[in-house]
Amino acid sequence: GEGSLGGFLSSGNTDSTGVTAALKLKREGIDWTHAIRLRADYQRQNGSTSREQYLAAYEPRWQFDEDLFVYGLAQYERDRIQGYSGRYAVSGGLGYRLVNSDRLKLSVKAGPAYRVTEFTDGTSVDGLAGLAGLDFDWQVLDRLKLTQDVEAVAETGGAATIIVDSANTTINLTTGLDFRVTDRLRSRISYQLEYDSNPAAGAVSTDTHTRASLVYGF
Repeated sequence: GEGSLGGFLSSGNTDSTGVTAALKLKREGIDWTHAIRLRADYQRQNGSTSREQYLAAYEPRWQFDEDLFVYGLAQYERDRIQGYSGRYAVSGGLGYRLVNSDRLKLSVKAGPAYRVTEFTDGTSVDGLAGLAGLDFDWQVLDRLKLTQDVEAVAETGGAATIIVDSANTTINLTTGLDFRVTDRLRSRISYQLEYDSNPAAGAVSTDTHTRASLVYGF
């Protein structure tokens, strides 16, 4: 596992700085891998909360072939500043490891998903979706690693849809640079772009977050 604590700089729905904390747990077996991700961004400004974002995700993976795998995903997000009090998603599908060397790793995954979004104005939307993801790790130097994670969800809308023309696409792109200080301690700088093609009323489509953190592995 690893835990991180640091600060962030955001632009989009809010232009602000604040505190970020994250926890990752991972267990690897011969065929099965289980991963849990938790993250929280929080800021108060002039006596009021200007940013409050939480994420929790669990992803099991079954490697049934040298390069092919089956994944599952259960995820919860909350970001009232962006306009939703809760977003729940479940997905499952196939993945493939395109590159798997000591210094370079690249895998892709895709599958159907079901997502429910609860907006802060009391409305909600749910529907079937398609999920596509990419995971790239490059050990540039012995102490320096570049990571790139991309996740996109295209939603069609469903029976409980409140908003007319509810088709919605979200993209989450995170680029990170890790520098290993010791065997357990790393410094990390990351840039995250979040895009929502159909945001809540009063919110903009694109948020960006620049984070600087210390990461401790255990």
